[in-house]
Amino acid sequence: MNIDPMDASTLEEEWAAWEARCSVSHAGHFASLRNSRVAFHRLEKPLSALRVGLGTSGGIYEQGAPPFDMVSHDGDDSVRWIAGTAPTSTLRFAHDHYDHSDADRDPNCMFPIDRLRELADERIIESVAARHVGFMGWIPDPHRFAAETVPAIVSALVGDRVDAVVLSPG
Repeated sequence: MNIDPMDASTLEEEWAAWEARCSVSHAGHFASLRNSRVAFHRLEKPLSALRVGLGTSGGIYEQGAPPFDMVSHDGDDSVRWIAGTAPTSTLRFAHDHYDHSDADRDPNCMFPIDRLRELADERIIESVAARHVGFMGWIPDPHRFAAETVPAIVSALVGDRVDAVVLSPG
């Protein structure tokens, strides 16, 4: 089944236009990083047997943890681990590249932890991961994040026996 609505030349044109917009809007402080492959893996067990985690580039952190650096010209490529048991009332968002007022009111619109807990309660998934990850979408040069931070995140989640991660952009 082929679900690709655009041909390769249209995708290349869209990518080039996006890069051009970023180079103007970020005054030359933006380095694009293009994946050479898509990291997709088919499920090896039924949904009801999965431990599921969450990840978002929306700048989420738990109250009491340091917020993301919104001042650095280089962005902030660190991560914040969110406990799987964290109440949504303790979740905060530090990101000034999108309007997160809705997420401030209901973190589930960006970080659907309560919905994930409901899926576990209803036995649709086996369980919610012990921890989840938050990071910034504003990382002008994502090369170190891709080379060092992402593999560390993956290693930690694999160590936690997480089977799948739902990703939410900021």
